[in-house]
Amino acid sequence: MGQSKINDATYHFPNYLSGLSHDIRTPLSAIIGFSDLLAEPRVSRADQRSYCLMIGRSSRKLLELMSNLIDLAKMETNNLELFYKYVYLKDFADEMKSELNEMVNLYEKGYLKISFIAPTNPTASVFTDKTRLSQIVRILLENGMRYTKQGGVTMTITQDVPLTCTIEIRDTGCGMDADSLEHLFVMFPPPETPLGRKMKARGMSLSVVKKLCDRLGITIEVNSVLGEGTVMRMVVPFKEPL
Repeated sequence: MGQSKINDATYHFPNYLSGLSHDIRTPLSAIIGFSDLLAEPRVSRADQRSYCLMIGRSSRKLLELMSNLIDLAKMETNNLELFYKYVYLKDFADEMKSELNEMVNLYEKGYLKISFIAPTNPTASVFTDKTRLSQIVRILLENGMRYTKQGGVTMTITQDVPLTCTIEIRDTGCGMDADSLEHLFVMFPPPETPLGRKMKARGMSLSVVKKLCDRLGITIEVNSVLGEGTVMRMVVPFKEPL
């Protein structure tokens, strides 16, 4: 099983900029194209639903891309504010389950098995920025779901020490090779790597995940087997309430 080295590499800006242009144009073209098709007078109801789902998926991708760009800019200039509070794990898992179910419907992946395991104690909690923790988990859940064609996605939250928890997201998707793992969290992968040759918004979103984890003191470990799936494991640390 391969394990990510999670390091910083030299930025390869021209390659990244080319990929970013593609990531912006692709969803915009889909939104414009399918909006035009919806205006056609003889579009069937089945086609209308299909076109609306495509517009929804493309809009989500574009919103995610722009949000990531803004967050990266804030973190690069040290302008990202964090707001710590108690996050109750049972409620947090329920919220993430609801969000993932919406993603499943949007991407028409109802055939996947979605599982959530969390502490049953309603007072089990961590002290962190809930908005940013939700953002991290949402990105990882969506990536796991999007790149899984059979099987499913499982999120498990455990708490062995008060105010500290482990969040594990496991999927049975395409997995990654050792080279892709090594550059997984790098914003500008070298162009000769598989991730660099196929620059997608996924690369930016995972860079946001790593930078947010660093800001919150969360350690993240990735294990993956090509063709079998990926496990993302995060430890959210104890933080003394202010």
